[in-house]
Amino acid sequence: METGSGWKQFVGKQTPSTVELNGLFFNKVPTETKVVDFGCAWGRVGFELQKKGYHVCGFDINEHSIEYASEQAKKTNNKYPGKIDFITADALNLPYETNYFGACIMQAFLTTVTNPEARNEVITEAWRVLAPGGILYLADFGQNWNNPIYKARYLRDYSSTGEKGTFFVTEDGKEGGKELFLVHHYTLEELKQLLKNRFAIETTLSTTFKTFHGNNTLGYIIVAKKI
Repeated sequence: METGSGWKQFVGKQTPSTVELNGLFFNKVPTETKVVDFGCAWGRVGFELQKKGYHVCGFDINEHSIEYASEQAKKTNNKYPGKIDFITADALNLPYETNYFGACIMQAFLTTVTNPEARNEVITEAWRVLAPGGILYLADFGQNWNNPIYKARYLRDYSSTGEKGTFFVTEDGKEGGKELFLVHHYTLEELKQLLKNRFAIETTLSTTFKTFHGNNTLGYIIVAKKI
């Protein structure tokens, strides 16, 4: 079982990355902390953290994005005190040591994990690589049944996905368009249940995120501590 295999089609900076990092992260995580960036794509968030003094390890299953990010890192590692590196890896089986990182970022990452069993495994792996008391920063898209665009997508694809909130993103954003990848939008309760017994939630924020097609929709940010 692999997470988010549909994302391997993107090359370099083509990989969608639209959710901005909230200041909550910087309030909770001191600079110079070692941070692991789940599904880092071409490194947009990681490079932002590096500039602010964090040491970042980013991973993604898309080797093309990792190749691009690694080339950029050769330049930035000579420019900033914070260091950054990238590897191709799957979130279900990470090569990092147990209790290694001070913080973990999942920035619109869980939306790509459309297998419910895999979600639990991903959170377990995040728990494993975080040091005791380490911070998990989770930001992801929320189910928005009040938005007619998303309500239609949820209902349209439910018969094929078998899960409310899971749907296909098409190239043009319209029904019948070329299917690019599968995503899941979460309820807040779903996210809380994933963290139960492994993380203590410290902050929860409902906000607005921009999507692949430029739509503004509901998003959730959770900051939690490993227990």
